[in-house]
Amino acid sequence: MIIFLYGEDAFRSSQKIKEIKEKFLKSDPIASGLSVFPARNASRLGRDAGGDYDGIIGVLSTPNLLASKRLVIIKRLLSKGTSEEQEKLLEYLEKNKKNLTEDKDLVVVFWEEETAKKNNALFKFLESRQGGAKSQELKKLSGIKLDQWINERLREINPRNKISASALQKLVLYAGSDMFLLDNEIQKLANYANGQMISDEDVEILVKANLDSNIFNTIDALGAKNKKEALKLLHRHLGQGEDPFYILSMFIYQFRNLLKVADLNLNEGRSEQEIAKISKLHPYVVKKSLAQIQRFSFQQLKKIYQKLGEMDLKIKTGQLDIKLALDKFVVEL
Repeated sequence: MIIFLYGEDAFRSSQKIKEIKEKFLKSDPIASGLSVFPARNASRLGRDAGGDYDGIIGVLSTPNLLASKRLVIIKRLLSKGTSEEQEKLLEYLEKNKKNLTEDKDLVVVFWEEETAKKNNALFKFLESRQGGAKSQELKKLSGIKLDQWINERLREINPRNKISASALQKLVLYAGSDMFLLDNEIQKLANYANGQMISDEDVEILVKANLDSNIFNTIDALGAKNKKEALKLLHRHLGQGEDPFYILSMFIYQFRNLLKVADLNLNEGRSEQEIAKISKLHPYVVKKSLAQIQRFSFQQLKKIYQKLGEMDLKIKTGQLDIKLALDKFVVEL
């Protein structure tokens, strides 16, 4: 069996990978049949088992003497692998498609944590019927679909959990559509409510107060070019044991919103109401963002967002220490 997961929603795709691994490990607790091929150099840094892309074909074509069932997870081949690696693997898949798709003891998962290049030959093969893969594009959730996901996630944690419609709106307003952040806040609310109805007040206390004091004040300090205050707040976050990846995700989420709003307002001359409708951001978020973009030029916002993206990639591939990277980002802003 071949599975192909890709799309903007890295959180939900990572959850699916986690589910697949957990199901496999029930029958193979010591993971003798598990092979994980991460992004280049990730194995050297100890982030996953397995080697680099050069060994994929060897693993796929060689039976594992220690395990009858095998799970092979191939990460970021489309976004990080070389053209030569992709061409070799595509050639192998085309020649061996029948064996790979019909082997009930073998599961091969191709996992892209971002939007894949759809004109790529390997992408086209995996996405097409010809490739025989079970493909799924995980798009960013919004509107009713996001509301449904939040309710389902709450019930996964505790089947008795419920959230009022107004509290749900506040949760999305305060936490946005960043799924990693949302999941973090959902778990806090679920544990606090313990099966009781989650109210507006619960969201105000656990989500808004936390984000306002721990993140938005820092964002405001960055926007005001007050590096001294921003550094002080950042070190307070880290000193209190807050997850640095959570802080980074909020930085990225905030500047992504600012860039969206700036583009629609400064470049297209859109009104506040039009921006909210087109961007699908809450009107309150749009209003706050319109005030903040006055401190930046559009080009500055583009460079900041690009820098955050490069920083995120280097952190995930082990090239940067996240705490030092956050410090450096604030100092160089």
